[in-house]
Amino acid sequence: MSLKDVRVLDYHRDRQNVWLRVEQVLKGPSCPTCRTRAWVKDRPEVSYIDLPVYGKSMRLIWRKHRLTCPNPACAATTWMNTDPRIAPVKGYMTTRAAKWATKQVGTGRTVKEVAHELGCDWHTINDTVTRYGAALLKADRQRVNRTCAIGLDETSFVRLKRHHTSFVTTVCDVENHQIIDIVPSRNYIDVAHFLTDQPKQWKERIEFGTLDMSPTYRAVFNVILPKVTQVVDHFHVIKLANNTLDQVRRRVQQDQLHHRGRKNDPLFKIRRTLLVGQDKLSEKTSERLTCLLTLGDPNGEVAITYRIKERLREFYDQTNMESARELLDELITACRKASMPAEVQKLGATLKTWHPQILAYHHAHHSNGITEAMNNLIKRVKRVGYGFRNFNNYRTRVLLYAGKPHWRTLDSITIP
Repeated sequence: MSLKDVRVLDYHRDRQNVWLRVEQVLKGPSCPTCRTRAWVKDRPEVSYIDLPVYGKSMRLIWRKHRLTCPNPACAATTWMNTDPRIAPVKGYMTTRAAKWATKQVGTGRTVKEVAHELGCDWHTINDTVTRYGAALLKADRQRVNRTCAIGLDETSFVRLKRHHTSFVTTVCDVENHQIIDIVPSRNYIDVAHFLTDQPKQWKERIEFGTLDMSPTYRAVFNVILPKVTQVVDHFHVIKLANNTLDQVRRRVQQDQLHHRGRKNDPLFKIRRTLLVGQDKLSEKTSERLTCLLTLGDPNGEVAITYRIKERLREFYDQTNMESARELLDELITACRKASMPAEVQKLGATLKTWHPQILAYHHAHHSNGITEAMNNLIKRVKRVGYGFRNFNNYRTRVLLYAGKPHWRTLDSITIP
């Protein structure tokens, strides 16, 4: 021990554990109420889990002092001396072991693995990580105060009943690729309340807000951050076009052959090829696609939808804002024609509704793909933890792993 005013009383080692007894040196203890010199009533010993040494589990035995006030007129009776440098109050681990365990679990190790290394149970490590992790996230304000672009996206939390899943909202810093926080639901009130509670300076710094085509998140930005430029992620726009193309292909398949796709059906053979960009197809594959469309799509509905999807991909290849605007307007007008398939008309209506947010991609060049990537990290935490039911534990573990906290701040945190 290298702590001032702490001395080692005894050291013992057996085949399984290492035991170290220490005592705090008291210099004129006084009553916290009347300042009278206190008396030592007794010296109970408390065992704490410490960092392993020599490949063995270590236990720190702290010989504490229970003090009492000799002044009969004083309201204070007895109290125990504390020292957060050694261990916090109502803790089962030493301070140094608790901080070490928090960093280990926060960087991706399982609670069970760390508990096995320290020679203690799962609940001790989990409670400690939750306690110190929450203190670190609260103290590390620099982590969330430096962004000008945020993203909102939903992710599943826990399946409560059959066919019912609880969702949470990920608030992501898309500029610095880290998670800012997790909101315990995806409804408007909770997400808006979270943004409202943020400091005014932080909200004024936000310039861009990325999202998928969610009316809830759009309403949140409109009301809470009205000056923010909203950007719809291009991945979700292309995905919407691909889904429309697949819907048209399935309907045409049913209309022509009156059954679902089978392996020898022309449209079923090219179901995956249709989703690939035309510029990525070889000459042989392009010829095969044209031939099978001719066989399975006599009215050209699938072919028309395929060309619309490709034109939407061209929209994202534009480097000039005006040319991108003209292309998007042209595409929306074409989709909304009465002669188009019903699925394509619905796609055109959606593109028109989200026209400003889709076009803003060429101005902001921010993507909600960063938030989607953070959701993959969240899923890794869930797999390591074999699922979560307690939201506070879930939030702490996710932010420690994907929130990029400044781990040096943990060294300066004191939990009394």
